[in-house]
Amino acid sequence: MLPRSTPSAAGVDAQGVRDFVRAATDSGLELHSLMIVRGGAVVAQGWWEPYTPDGTALVYSLSKMLTSTAVGIAVGEGLVDLDATVSEALGDQAPARAAPWVHRARVRDLLAMSSGHESDGLEAMMAAVVAGHDPLATFLTLPAEHAPGEVFTYNQGCTLTLAAILARVTGERLLDWLRPRLLEPLGIDRIAWTPMPGLTGPTGAGLEQGFSGAQVTTAAIAALGELWRREGRWGEEQLVPRDYLEAARSTQVDNVGRHTEPDWQRGYGFQVWRSRHGYRGDGAFGQLCLVLPEQEAVVAVTAQTELMQRELDLVWEHLLPALESGGGTAQADEALERELAALRLEPPPRLVRRPESVVGLLDVDHRVVESAPLLGRVESVRISRRDGGFVMTWRADGADHETPVGVGAWLRGELPSPWSFPPAVAVAGEAGADGIRVRVVYVESPHALTVTITGDGARMSWVTQPLR
Repeated sequence: MLPRSTPSAAGVDAQGVRDFVRAATDSGLELHSLMIVRGGAVVAQGWWEPYTPDGTALVYSLSKMLTSTAVGIAVGEGLVDLDATVSEALGDQAPARAAPWVHRARVRDLLAMSSGHESDGLEAMMAAVVAGHDPLATFLTLPAEHAPGEVFTYNQGCTLTLAAILARVTGERLLDWLRPRLLEPLGIDRIAWTPMPGLTGPTGAGLEQGFSGAQVTTAAIAALGELWRREGRWGEEQLVPRDYLEAARSTQVDNVGRHTEPDWQRGYGFQVWRSRHGYRGDGAFGQLCLVLPEQEAVVAVTAQTELMQRELDLVWEHLLPALESGGGTAQADEALERELAALRLEPPPRLVRRPESVVGLLDVDHRVVESAPLLGRVESVRISRRDGGFVMTWRADGADHETPVGVGAWLRGELPSPWSFPPAVAVAGEAGADGIRVRVVYVESPHALTVTITGDGARMSWVTQPLR
């Protein structure tokens, strides 16, 4: 996808990268992957076991950067006019009872999150889904408190509308349309996009959410950021119009006062945030595509953290100086490579073979007395010995689902999951005086689950709860 180099050859101080990794751990940030691109080449990369280079991640709102890229390509092909009104861009797909703002707001207002609404339309859209109504039509009938272009409100409805516009003007599923125009040139072959419930695309398949739901590799995040850094040019091809990306990365609407964190009030472009340095696409729980034009660099991160400002603070504290240092030594390069190759999330300490305190808990179907929100209906949990190890069985929706449980190590398997990400998991467990605890890591998402079994039943709780 991208060529490889060494930090010292690219003018990057490898020690600064090591300092960033260690500072993230010391700060309680759970990183899952890191890729640093300098001058078009990958100079550092690492995945914390059980996450792997070929695994995809649910990147939540980082999906918006991909949607914006698609809009730019459509603009270049003459399919989308940024100054067309929303009703003009939607054509006959605009509801007959659309709110007045739909006839005044332009496509560029959707891109800039300045439709005029004071609050996000997501709650109304999801309520429509639950009621069996059209979530897009619901958003388009919501009244706006301000004139289009006046105020910034981070609004999932704006991006969903952009996805609907793209579906209308291309007549294809978004990923199918992007494949020859973006994905294949960038070498992105592992990607999926969760559809929006209650909506159908032009081919009868689901309509991609646009605002969230993309599943991509870390390398794909880095390649997308590098395309933006190169102003839309990839090799000999101009994939995205340069003037579109110039506008997209520039402040289109002021957002001072709409957020308290310093890196969330630097202005907003076309579905990307301006930062204290450069600009970025980002997604909940620490997903980052940070583009640093002055440093000729891109930083891609996947993670499970709610401390995203702290995550960026550490980038400015450690990675930015490393990118501006002029380089380090070959010995420092080698030390960094060894450290990145050994990254891992530590599994629970140990599930003892015959723990006397919990032996009565094994081979028993434990009723779930506390379930995790959004997970679905898990009725019981059983831990059993098998083949010298352990296996965990969930009884869910009338069927049994088994996965091996690692002893001081992560073991791969599948278990039921929320609808928005795949069921692949890595599992490890430990026994204590009060019961058995098993950590279930959904390795293609930012999320993990803790299952605790005691004498009175099984309890499930998210480490970070998935967004709806």
